[in-house]
Amino acid sequence: MFSKKIRNGLSVVLAASLALSLTACDPPMPPDVEAQILEQTYTCVEGNTTVSLPESMTDLGFQWADSLTFSCVDPEPAMTLEMLGESVAADISVSAYALDTALCTPLATVPFALDAGEFSYQLSEAGSLNLSPKTIAAIFKGEITNWNDPKIADENPGSVFSDLPIIVRKDADEQALKSVNSWFSRLDAALPDSVFSPTQNVNLSTFVPLEEGEIALVQHSLSMQLGLMSAAIYLGTDKETQEPILAISDTFGVASAATQLVAKKQGTTGVTMELDPKIEPVAQAGMEDAGVPYQAIYPVNLTICGEDSLLHRAGALFLLRLDSQGALAASVYNPLSEQIRVESLAMVRKGLPLPEFAAE
Repeated sequence: MFSKKIRNGLSVVLAASLALSLTACDPPMPPDVEAQILEQTYTCVEGNTTVSLPESMTDLGFQWADSLTFSCVDPEPAMTLEMLGESVAADISVSAYALDTALCTPLATVPFALDAGEFSYQLSEAGSLNLSPKTIAAIFKGEITNWNDPKIADENPGSVFSDLPIIVRKDADEQALKSVNSWFSRLDAALPDSVFSPTQNVNLSTFVPLEEGEIALVQHSLSMQLGLMSAAIYLGTDKETQEPILAISDTFGVASAATQLVAKKQGTTGVTMELDPKIEPVAQAGMEDAGVPYQAIYPVNLTICGEDSLLHRAGALFLLRLDSQGALAASVYNPLSEQIRVESLAMVRKGLPLPEFAAE
């Protein structure tokens, strides 16, 4: 049972015109046009869908569930989302990690949000810290062992660091490590795997606070939650301005790198993404220039579990809406680039009808 709640506005008219101009004899509707039309609608399928979310996304999940409750109302079919905890059986699972197939048999997996690997540190005397990939690699290899090392001083002009041993945390989130090494390998500064003990799902309740002088590789989302200090990645000096070129794991840097992502369809089972460093970053809306791309990014995926269900596809469609992505942008996560989101929408909405517009 289906229904659409059509929003008023010029964008609806434009989308309707595009839809009506595509007849049965025309080629398939372009995914970006389809996405624009879907943004003006709510696709309601009667029933309840359970969603497993990371701990750091729980509050957002309840907001989305409330929003859907007010969207699919009588006389529309009653459609609801029930938010569950992390790593539990559910109809939809949201996670940055490989899923336990005992809890979820994947039907379709698509990117839903972006996270990043970053280097958090505890130095009371340092309000900021710049480290090049090669200096970071030397720190984790044990070749640089004190914060007053000349190489660190060179990358932080005007800053003076005390004689303090560097403490390297060996526990590192596996996705954060993978994303950093994908980036650093291109810069000839890969981190040694032997140093790390990869971990999963470190959260607010399990994270051990950093000691004075300690550096750790963590998820950006966790660092944001904890209010940790994070090192900027020093990539050299601008020849014209002589200013340092710094990649920062903030919204600006991650959004810039997100414009370098390319979607890869995996048949009917999902969408993956790859970062192509050769793609010129695109400036965000309202900005003249693109930020220095922070390329240690990775997806938090949404997976529809179990047997194919239009109800669960409609739930996934709702979670991928632009306004849900806007909520992510204000959280500890980053939204998808529009190109990746459009591909995710096209994958999850298979079998769901597009809105029908009156000819007038």
